[in-house]
Amino acid sequence: MTHVATAQQKSQIYAIKSGHVEYQLSGNTTGTKSVWWDNYGNSSFTETKSVSVTKMFGIKSETKTHDISIIKGGQFWSANLIENKGQKGTVPFQNITDNMTDAEKKKMGKDLLEAFGGEIVGKEKVLGNECEVVKLMGAKCWIYEGVTLKSEAKILGIEAIETATRFDKNSSVSASKFTPPTNIKYEDQDQYQQEIFGGMSEGFSDDSDGDEAIDLVPVKYPYEKFQKIANGFSFNNYHKMMVMNMEGTYSAMFMKGMNGSLGVAATSRKNGNPGQEGNLDVFTHSGKKCMYGKMEGDEGISLIIEIPDYDTYIILVSSSVQTKSEMLQLMDAFNF
Repeated sequence: MTHVATAQQKSQIYAIKSGHVEYQLSGNTTGTKSVWWDNYGNSSFTETKSVSVTKMFGIKSETKTHDISIIKGGQFWSANLIENKGQKGTVPFQNITDNMTDAEKKKMGKDLLEAFGGEIVGKEKVLGNECEVVKLMGAKCWIYEGVTLKSEAKILGIEAIETATRFDKNSSVSASKFTPPTNIKYEDQDQYQQEIFGGMSEGFSDDSDGDEAIDLVPVKYPYEKFQKIANGFSFNNYHKMMVMNMEGTYSAMFMKGMNGSLGVAATSRKNGNPGQEGNLDVFTHSGKKCMYGKMEGDEGISLIIEIPDYDTYIILVSSSVQTKSEMLQLMDAFNF
C-alpha cells in the first residue's frame, strides 16, 4: 500500500535511487531490521533479527526470528535463516503503473489510501527528514520519498514500533547484496499466486500481449452512492476493508473473521453479461432481475443484480458457500 501510494515515477518504489536504513524494533517485538535497496527499490534486501513476546490467557510465549527477503528482477525470495526454509516467486502487480503518468499514479495512490480508510494527517521530521504522516488500518507511518522511517501499530493489544536509527540516501549498494542464499530450501509460490492473483491481473491487460489495458466501459452508477452504501453496510459481523473506484469499475471488500470474505463490484452491462459465465439461476427479487450461482473460474458463490436505470450490474461474491436465501439477505442489507 505504501509503495503504491508513494511511487512517483515509472517502475519506482522509492523516489530515492539507492540507500540503506537501520531500524530499532520495540513493543511486543524487539530487535533490529536492516534494509538496502538500489534502482529505486526494484532491487532490495531486508534482514530482520527479533524476539517477539506475547501473553494470552496468562500464558507467555517467546518467538525468535532471523528472516531475510530479497526482490530482484521482478522476483522475490524470502527465507527463515533459523530453519533454512523459504519461498520464492514472481512479485504480483509489478507492472500496473507502467503506462500511467505521474498524475495518474498520484491519484491512484490517493484513491487506494482513501479506499482503505487511510489519511495523511500532517508532516513531522525523522532523522532530520520531513516525512508525511499517514494513518492507515490502525497503523501510523512516517514516510519520506516512499521510505518509511517510522511506524507504530497497536492491534488487539499487540504493539509494534519500528524507528529508523540510520538513514543513508543514495549510498552505493553492492549487486551481490541482492543474490539469494543457495542453502535455503525454497517453495515456489508462482502456481499459488496465479490461483490467487491471476484473474485480478487479467483485469489490467488484454489477452494479446499483456501490455495494453482492456477498454472497459465506465459504470454509470454514481460512485458516491456506491461508496455510501458500502460504508453503511452492517450485517452478520462483516467488517469493511476497502472501497475503491478503479478506472470506472467500483469494488468493495468485507471480511468476517479470518476466513470469510465478501466482495462487491459495480460494472457496466456493456462490459458483458455475467450470466453467460456459468449455469446461473435467473429470477426476480424485490423487483430486480438477479442471477445466482457459481461463475466459471470463480471459487466463490455469486449473486448478480441488474440495475437497468444505470445500465449496471452489481455483483456480490462470497468466499464461503452461501445459499440463495443467504445471498439475498446480503442483497437486501446493501439495498442497491
